[in-house]
Amino acid sequence: MEELLKLLESFHALAADLHKHLLHNLPREVHWANKTILEEGQVCDWIAFVEKGLLKIYNEWKDGTERIIWFHKEGDIIGSMKSYYRNEPSQLTIQTLQETHIRKIKKTDLEEIYRKYPEFNINGRKITEDYYVLSEDHAILLSMSARERYEKLERDYPWILDDHRIKDYMLAEYLNMSKATLSKLRNGRK
Repeated sequence: MEELLKLLESFHALAADLHKHLLHNLPREVHWANKTILEEGQVCDWIAFVEKGLLKIYNEWKDGTERIIWFHKEGDIIGSMKSYYRNEPSQLTIQTLQETHIRKIKKTDLEEIYRKYPEFNINGRKITEDYYVLSEDHAILLSMSARERYEKLERDYPWILDDHRIKDYMLAEYLNMSKATLSKLRNGRK
């Protein structure tokens, strides 16, 4: 919980009573590996902070092929944002890749906090800005060649390449390339 509070404080100071409220009203959820915490078709009425673990966000194509959209690790905020903001069924699935601990807040509870502590809207806006930057980076990544995608990840998100919890087949799937192409890029071959 301390990491979440530090993150929030880095955006804007929290009122003492809000700090206390968050400490007592965001219980830790523990999920085992390979647990789906949001299924495609469900409405995502929550956002969560990842305290420990690794998750993948993906969608499934009509032929059953899974397409990884992003990985989230400790310190990240997760959710299906389109579903969350528009109150419509998610097109994404969120699944743990290992035991994962999260702090989840329901949309109705967050809206109440915004009403009661208007200054907390600054914290929410900053989180939204960070998430939007991540989304734009992902959209740009999709328009690049295989080599450019790999180099962008190497430059901007090296943790994804270095994290032993992300297997090569998952990384290849995320980068939309074959495992052989990924292997060549990892080994510096053209």
